[in-house]
Amino acid sequence: MATIELSIDLGSKFITIYQKGIGLVLREPAIAIATKSRNRLEIRDAGYRAESVMTGSLGGARVIAPIKEGIIVDEEMATMLLHYFLKKIIPEGIFMPRIKAIVSICESSSGSDRRAVEKCCIKAGIKEVTLVESGLSLLAYTNSIGGLFVDIGGGKTEISAVTNHGIATGCSVNIAGDAFNNAIIDSLYMNYGVKVGEFTIENLKKSALSFYVNDEGSYAVSGGSADGSPRSLYVTAEQMRDAVIPLVDDIIEVIMSVLNQTPPELSAEILRKGIFVSGGSLHIPGLIDYLEQALELPVTPLKDIENAIAIGGARFFDEKNLLSDMLGVKLY
Repeated sequence: MATIELSIDLGSKFITIYQKGIGLVLREPAIAIATKSRNRLEIRDAGYRAESVMTGSLGGARVIAPIKEGIIVDEEMATMLLHYFLKKIIPEGIFMPRIKAIVSICESSSGSDRRAVEKCCIKAGIKEVTLVESGLSLLAYTNSIGGLFVDIGGGKTEISAVTNHGIATGCSVNIAGDAFNNAIIDSLYMNYGVKVGEFTIENLKKSALSFYVNDEGSYAVSGGSADGSPRSLYVTAEQMRDAVIPLVDDIIEVIMSVLNQTPPELSAEILRKGIFVSGGSLHIPGLIDYLEQALELPVTPLKDIENAIAIGGARFFDEKNLLSDMLGVKLY
C-alpha cells in the first residue's frame, strides 16, 4: 500500500498542507458553508469556494469556521473540512493510500486540545498523527540550531525560543489578525456609530492598513447604523493604524517577556541572529520595521512567510532523530 506523508498547519484562517516529495499542495481558508440534510450537516462549499459566496445569499446554509484562536471549537466540522481538503489532494484510486501526518499545533494547546486534533485527523482518514509545536516546525524550516520565532497568524500569535532540544520558553496570545479586525470594527462603531462586517474589514485591512506614517489615504466602506439603516463612510489609514497599534504593542511586551526568560546561551544566539517572524499578518506594510524599532533587534521575515510552518514540519520526515531529541517522539 502506498504511503503519503503530509505536514499540516491547522490555522484559524487557513489550512496549509505540504506533501513530502511534491511540495505545497493546499492552502485554503479554514471555513465551510454547510447545509443540514436529514439532521446531518453536509459541506456545500469550503475554502476559497466558500469565501467567494459569503457575501451572497446562502439560502439557509451556515458559514462555519471550526478553528478559533488556534483551537478546534467544532470537532465535527473540523473533521469534515479536513476530509474535504484531503480528498482534493489525494487522487482517487482502487486502493486508498496510507496517510501519515505531522500536524503543527499551538504551544499552549491543552491535553484536550491535542486530543481533539488527533481525533479529527484520524476520523478524516489519517492513519498516523504526530503533533509538533509550531515553533519546532519553524526551527526546522530555518535549519538552524536555535532562535526566537514569532508567528502572527489569524487567531493567535506564537512566540517560541527554540533549540534543537526543544522549546526553551514560549507563549501564545490571542492577539493576531482577527483581533486587528475587531479593533478596527470597534473603533468605527465607537467613533461613527457604524457597524462594519468582518469580511469587509479583512479586505480593507489587506488593501489599506499600513504602519508607515506617510502611507495615507481614505477608503470608502459600507455598514449599518445603530437603527439598522445602511451607511457609508470614509476610513483613513491613520484611523486603522491607531486602532491596531495598541495590540501590536501588547505583542511586543510578550516578546520581551519571553526574551527575558530565555536561557543565556540561547539569548546570545538571538542577539546574534535576531528574531524570525512568520504569518500572514506580517504582510501589513511597515509592521516588520515597527517591530524592529521597538525590540531593538533585527527582525527577519521567513522566505515563505505564510507556509513556513507546514514546510518546516515536513522536514521532520527526513530528520526523525531531530524530532526524537526535541519531543521524545519516534516517527516510524
